[in-house]
Amino acid sequence: MLNRFAKFLLVATSLSPILGAVAVNQYSLGKPMAMWLPWLVVALLLVFICWGLLHYSAKSAQKQTVRVAEFENNDKEVLSFLLAYLLPVLSSKDMAFDGQWMTGAYVIAVIFLVIVHAGIFHFNPVMGLLGYHFYGVKNSDGVAVLVISRPELRRPGIDVETVRLAHNIYLNTGEADA
Repeated sequence: MLNRFAKFLLVATSLSPILGAVAVNQYSLGKPMAMWLPWLVVALLLVFICWGLLHYSAKSAQKQTVRVAEFENNDKEVLSFLLAYLLPVLSSKDMAFDGQWMTGAYVIAVIFLVIVHAGIFHFNPVMGLLGYHFYGVKNSDGVAVLVISRPELRRPGIDVETVRLAHNIYLNTGEADA
């Protein structure tokens, strides 16, 4: 299982699309490169951190087998969350992040705290960009867990090799389609 700092970084990576949107907004407003490039660099750095954490977890964390009794694809939730937290940033002149940086920082902090408090790793659109899918799974004991997986889960009744990222959140480390 990830330590608190690693979980903090993984949640922070979910904010990458917001920072990218700020960079695009600054660029489209004709701001100089010094105003938008740092936002873009941090957004791309967060994508790399997300990839690195998932890769490291898959290779070095203790493996566990999750027996999939039932599953539901939760990928559709990522788009809803993404739209919900990007629209205010893109549609408001107050979010230009040039003279009103405190407003933007407040919005980002609130979103970050909601993600941390709710433990909603499937909120991370960067993982979707990296090819991961999110599944609500009931294991053989009837416990609901979230499985993050590159290969698609296609049928119930299978064993999936995973590592535990957080309480009831697992990363599928299997190579082949399950």
